[in-house]
Amino acid sequence: MYSLFRKEINQFFGSLIGYLVIAVFLLSTGLFLWVFNGNYNIPDGGYATLDGLFSMAPWVYLFLIPAVTMRMFADEKRTGTLELLLTRPLSSFQLVGAKYLAALVVVALSLLPTLLYFFSVYQLGNPVGSIDTGATWGSYLGLFFLAAIYLSIGLFASSLTDNQIVAFILSLFLSFFWYTGFDFVAGLPIPSGIAETLSSLGINQHYESVSRGVLDSRDLYYFLAMVGLFLLLTQISLFWKRYSKKQAISRLGIYIVATTFAAILMTNHFFRIDFTAEKRFTLAEQTRKIMEEVDQPAIVNVYLKGDMLPAGFRKLAKAVKEKLLDMNVYAGAPVHVQFIDPYQDVKPSQRKGYFDSLIDEGLKPTDLRIKTDQGTSTRLIFPSAVVRLHGHEVVVNFLQNDPSLPAEENLNRSIELLEYQFARAFRVLMQHKKQKVAFLTGHRELSQWQVKDISNALSENYDVVRITPDDLLAAPDSFRAVIVADPEKAFPERDKFALDQYAMKGGRLMWLIDPVQVSMDSLSEGMMTLAFPRNLNLQDQLFHYGVRLNHDLIQDVQCRMIPVNTALTGQPPKFTPAPWYFSPLLMPSQNSPVGKNLNRLMADFVSSLELVGENQDVKKTVLLTSSAYSRTTETPMEVSLDMINEPPARELFTQHYIPVGVLLEGKFSSVFKNRMLNELHLPAGMKPRYESPQTKMMVFSDGNLIANKVHETPKGVQILPLGYDRYTKQTFGNKAFFVNAVQYLCDDSGLMELRTRTVKLRLLDKVKLREEKLKWQLLNLLVPVLFILLFGVVFNFIRRKRYAH
Repeated sequence: MYSLFRKEINQFFGSLIGYLVIAVFLLSTGLFLWVFNGNYNIPDGGYATLDGLFSMAPWVYLFLIPAVTMRMFADEKRTGTLELLLTRPLSSFQLVGAKYLAALVVVALSLLPTLLYFFSVYQLGNPVGSIDTGATWGSYLGLFFLAAIYLSIGLFASSLTDNQIVAFILSLFLSFFWYTGFDFVAGLPIPSGIAETLSSLGINQHYESVSRGVLDSRDLYYFLAMVGLFLLLTQISLFWKRYSKKQAISRLGIYIVATTFAAILMTNHFFRIDFTAEKRFTLAEQTRKIMEEVDQPAIVNVYLKGDMLPAGFRKLAKAVKEKLLDMNVYAGAPVHVQFIDPYQDVKPSQRKGYFDSLIDEGLKPTDLRIKTDQGTSTRLIFPSAVVRLHGHEVVVNFLQNDPSLPAEENLNRSIELLEYQFARAFRVLMQHKKQKVAFLTGHRELSQWQVKDISNALSENYDVVRITPDDLLAAPDSFRAVIVADPEKAFPERDKFALDQYAMKGGRLMWLIDPVQVSMDSLSEGMMTLAFPRNLNLQDQLFHYGVRLNHDLIQDVQCRMIPVNTALTGQPPKFTPAPWYFSPLLMPSQNSPVGKNLNRLMADFVSSLELVGENQDVKKTVLLTSSAYSRTTETPMEVSLDMINEPPARELFTQHYIPVGVLLEGKFSSVFKNRMLNELHLPAGMKPRYESPQTKMMVFSDGNLIANKVHETPKGVQILPLGYDRYTKQTFGNKAFFVNAVQYLCDDSGLMELRTRTVKLRLLDKVKLREEKLKWQLLNLLVPVLFILLFGVVFNFIRRKRYAH
């Protein structure tokens, strides 16, 4: 067997065609990866990854591997040496195995020079070495498995004929069909169960999984089973005259039945190895549990597809596909994913109406400026998906857009949140009854119109209601969370007791309190107003829970711009944007699942808060702060728009990250412990509780953070989106933040923790690429080819020297 193995190696590398085949493979690969414009081009993509190589390799291998295997048995048949081999003391397994291993070594040697691509991307990374090494080696493993199947198919094709050209064409056709043909058939209008089975027989589904850097035991078994199948077919083909038809069919039947039975056993008993640095393809336990509860086939339509997509959005689309593939692995019923190109889905004349229908459904489009041969064009894309299950649907919008961040960072944030967004969508679709979230009333809190936008956003997951403290006393267990939104009237003790007892029974509270009163109407009309402390009779209660609200106002260098009339007296108004330090742009904590990957929050007249008390049973986490350049001013004080013309000295903004929002988690004690309760006139038979179970509450020192702007128009009330600044036309992160905050309060499954997952942004050094692009192109084009040529010279020199005597 070893002698035959050496013969095959010597024969391949002893002929010019062997080097020509490998050189053409390396040259074509290098051109597509480093020179030609397109989806595979590494410098144009801008990311430190070899995804282009692993995406292109199955198609390049369709020509390389048949060229390697076409002569292995066909040439033996043509020259008559096959009969000689069959008379040697070699079993069918040894004969086929020797040739197969030789072909495998040849292909492995052809892959060796491509490690230069890895070195180049490693050096071009920003910083150097930012490529995910583990994922790359895992992808190379997948490429090796792909080559293993192609080689076994090539050997089988070569055993069927004595013509090398026929063997090449037959091998190419069979490999192509096995790679993508099953997917094509599965796409026909056939039952979904049959389609899933057919798709699983093709190479594409399994190679896509492994080429990401994830080794699933079922994929590994598939590759080994398919290699074994074609090697068995090759043996039967070669030794057809030695076997009776009954023996051949029997051997083949036993193999198929045994492998099928083993595949069924592995369906529910498998393991996965994630080679990626951040384990980004390993689903959290919360996600697995949600997917295991999927009891009916689900449909996910993804609208992020098209040949014109830039590299960043192609990467996002690939991440969406991979995430859904991972979730389908654990799903109790199949998850059918379809990628849709909105531009190809309808005729151009119907496109506008189709786009409007998608927007009305909840999909958020974004404009892209795309460079083409004819110039620059604007294209509307929908980075969104619609998940359908149980006759209902949920829209998932992927793109996280913070205008202060570069596009690559926003797209990476979008990728980080994919698992959370899809897991949340499936949980919403499977919940049978919505929990109630209540806004407290009775103390001149924000009106239903002022919280209309956040209420609409929360209504997807919850029943949003408005209640009084008496409702809370009567049925505290009816409400999952209670929001106290910007009260203006002092709380009587009975109402405080209702909130306290709600917390003592495990209820979740969100306090949005303004400790300082400022009249915005007076400011806008008279240029000056007075800011003075507001007494809501809540300071003692919040202090007891662990928070003190200060009677001050924060001024921040990072603030909102407002229009100011800068025209001289008597001239037409001329409005110029100017910084208004009393409108800080608050920073959500990136270490918390509530604020991670969110835009800053818009605020007006915010006070500071402090964490107090030493209750070891309560964990305190700051959720929201000012910037690193801020300060506090004590009240009462005059506030005037004239301050814009005479701003405080920059040196005064020395306070860093002043807290304005905090999360409290743990066991709380009652404010009313050891107090007489007779004067509260409690319901008969009510027994107060003085210690709470594990629960949560949030405190914010600005009540208007959750309020949307309301405008009266002749056509009715106009509701502006929460966080929308009509002067800069920018939407800040208020709505997303408080939707997350409510979900965190109501969530005990740990689903919100998925928002803290991090995927490192791996980019190429654009400056180095711009200055050294030609050098790296020549290096990756010429060096691999020169390596093969040098190998050929050395190999043949040693071979001639050995056999010269």
